[in-house]
Amino acid sequence: MKKVKANGLFPVVSDLLSQGQDVRLPVSGSSMVPFLRDAIDSVEFSQGSFDQIKRGDIVLIRRMNSYYVMHRVLKKKKDHFFMVGDAQQWIEGPLYPEQIIAVVPAIWRKDKRIPCSDLRLKTLVHIWLILRPCRYFIMKVYRKIRKLI
Repeated sequence: MKKVKANGLFPVVSDLLSQGQDVRLPVSGSSMVPFLRDAIDSVEFSQGSFDQIKRGDIVLIRRMNSYYVMHRVLKKKKDHFFMVGDAQQWIEGPLYPEQIIAVVPAIWRKDKRIPCSDLRLKTLVHIWLILRPCRYFIMKVYRKIRKLI
């Protein structure tokens, strides 16, 4: 299997989304651990808008430097928003409506589709966002436990 860099792939994804198609792609990177795992999970992208996003949603944006990133909405204001990776403490923003490429309505774990609207998932995400200041220590313990398993 050949890997393609996001900057080469996401313009094609943007075109497909603008035609009304949804796109499913494997997750790459570790910024969304523990909810999304590199090369194990995949995400479903749908065309999205600023009006529909809310705290806890996963969005794909294009940064001002033309790089693409997929993280979780932390805070939404009247005309901008902030986001953070699940494995990060650093908050990115302000980000603006025109930077939104897609929203993630569902994640895929193996062949099981998990809607992001699932109440259990939303509850865990809400708790995880509250724990953002403690993530460094939580992830450190998580990594140690994973090594033991």
